[in-house]
Amino acid sequence: MPRQNVSSGYDFEDRYGYSRAVRVGNQVFVSGTTARTLQLGGDAYTQAKAALVIIADALAKTGAGMHHVVRTVVYVLDLADTEHVARAHSEAFDQIRPASTLVQVSALTPASARVEIEAMAIIHD
Repeated sequence: MPRQNVSSGYDFEDRYGYSRAVRVGNQVFVSGTTARTLQLGGDAYTQAKAALVIIADALAKTGAGMHHVVRTVVYVLDLADTEHVARAHSEAFDQIRPASTLVQVSALTPASARVEIEAMAIIHD
C-alpha cells in the first residue's frame, strides 16, 4: 500500500521530523494539532476551532473529510476548558459522532496552546 505524507507547512514538522497527516490505504492519521500563532491568544474554543480547521485541511489533502473521522483525542491544559472545547468539537462532529477521549495534560507545545487535537479517519466511501 502506498503511503502519503501531508505537511501543513508548520515549521515544527521539519524540526521534529513528523507529518501533519499520514494516509495508508483507506486510513488517515492526523497528528496532534494546535492553533497557530494568530489564534493562540484566544480562549480554548477559539484555539480548538483553529485546530479543527487545520485538521480538516490535512484530511482534504488525503482525499478524506471530517465525515470520515472515527476517533479524536483531545488534550487540554485545564478541565475548566472542557465546555469550550466540547462546543468546538460538537460543531465539527455533531452528526458524525466519532469515538473521542478528553485528557488533561500538564503542558502542550507551543506553551501558549490550551488544547491539542488529533484525529483518525477511515475513508469508507
